[in-house]
Amino acid sequence: MKQWSVLPALLSVLFIQVVAPAQSANVAERSHGFVERAGQLEFSGRMIVRPLQPDTLAARGETPDRIEKIRARASARLGEHLVEHIADTDEFIVQVPPDQTENRFSRKLMGTGDYQYAEPDWICRPTLTKPDDPEYWRQWHHKKIRAPHAWDHETGDASIIVAVVDSGVNLTHPDLAAALVPGYNACDRKAQVDGGDVSDVDGHGTFIAGCAAAVGNNGTQVAGVGWNLSIMPIRYYNSPGGGYLSDLLAGARWAVDNGARCVNVSQTGVEYSTVQTTGEYIKDRDGLLIYAAGNDGRYLDWFDWPDVIVVGGTNRTDNLLDSGGVVSAYGPALDVFAPGMEILATGIEGGLAMGTGTSASTALASGLCALIWSVRPGELPETVERHLFEECEDLGAPGNDPDWGWGRIDAEASVVAAVVTDITANGSDGHVTIDQGTNLQVEITCTPAIYNGQYADWWLLASSPYGLHSFRLSPPGWIPGLVVTYQGLLVGLGPLTVFNSPGLPVGGYEFFFGMDLNANGVLDPSVIYDSIQVTVQ
Repeated sequence: MKQWSVLPALLSVLFIQVVAPAQSANVAERSHGFVERAGQLEFSGRMIVRPLQPDTLAARGETPDRIEKIRARASARLGEHLVEHIADTDEFIVQVPPDQTENRFSRKLMGTGDYQYAEPDWICRPTLTKPDDPEYWRQWHHKKIRAPHAWDHETGDASIIVAVVDSGVNLTHPDLAAALVPGYNACDRKAQVDGGDVSDVDGHGTFIAGCAAAVGNNGTQVAGVGWNLSIMPIRYYNSPGGGYLSDLLAGARWAVDNGARCVNVSQTGVEYSTVQTTGEYIKDRDGLLIYAAGNDGRYLDWFDWPDVIVVGGTNRTDNLLDSGGVVSAYGPALDVFAPGMEILATGIEGGLAMGTGTSASTALASGLCALIWSVRPGELPETVERHLFEECEDLGAPGNDPDWGWGRIDAEASVVAAVVTDITANGSDGHVTIDQGTNLQVEITCTPAIYNGQYADWWLLASSPYGLHSFRLSPPGWIPGLVVTYQGLLVGLGPLTVFNSPGLPVGGYEFFFGMDLNANGVLDPSVIYDSIQVTVQ
């Protein structure tokens, strides 16, 4: 399982790993050439090309004049083939010359040394098996990811928008219409308010929207992961079955530029460098790109995008999704997994639909990211990722199994983790070293947290060479050598300050912050939000 820190005690899989510089999928693929996958990724006669960026050239030792000349040369070479220049990401959409193929043209461009990548502008297809509509099935996935417990704390905030980059959405669906905000037709480059058509052309987008954010607790049909989120329909193809990767990513960028926080892409194409480029663009604008890993069972290990969450699929028993010819992709490129088998959601005709695939898994992960953001609308994308990743249920072998990323998403753990804004000791995060006799101050800031309609008891747990001690924060408790000063309501916004009395003994301490959900006077070890390490010397 991918880890940020060690604490004691229907499309593809989305992934994000912040450990190494992004690498270009084009590099790995050039060794054997780009290969079409019938019904999934198909050549379009166009390419997406990105010149080397100024910072890359500067790091290589080029002078400013030289950088300008290299980039001008790279742009000019593409001029006669140009379809569109995307200024936001400095990418060029170009036609493949009549006497060339995608592979030959890519080799020719990359051979000049002037480009970061030259990849096909693929025709991307949905990877969800066609839903059976309107057959009704229980939404078993909510229990698996512990969504009902998460809803005890948060059901979604309408200010948080999930963009569904797909086939469009049924605009009058009784379980979606109330949540819709104006969207965009990326194929026509036209906003809905200007006449852009975002109605659904094949049902896939309506299903995905329902997985993430069907309106809940309204007595109608089904519930999404977030009941009260807003849904932004982004249609990137006008005929059933898929469209250009460049149109897909143009829609994703428009979404974040127009208020979306979570951008869901349940389509193929995750392995191409332009996806990472757009992921970086979205994260720089306080959003997250959540992308499906795919349903072809491939082992994805030749790329690792730091700014894209790649999602894989699981079945009812937390094993890899493998049903009816739909097999989830897996491998080190994936970040998280989510249920993807027989998922019940909204259908194109206004009723229900059932689908199997990583398309659904991705939408569940998007809905959870939006639910986390609903707890803290001002939170950074990196922090939302952390709450999503660190609270996953580990599915791999004991220790670290890179094929399972962080594991299967856990809605309750992620949402309650977002309750705690920060925990610091003597003003610092992480690991703090103090001299013996120095006052120790631990400050924890949190939002109101309600469990089953009742304010829960908050606890602090201290682990030291002298044993494990816990004390209740309401009323304040104490452990030997510590005096607790409790300021204000912790379930509101307030710090807890802990001072040493004569001085803490030399040794290592770890402070955990958690809740007593069972109201039995004991900290629940399954609900520990955060920790900080303190060394006394």
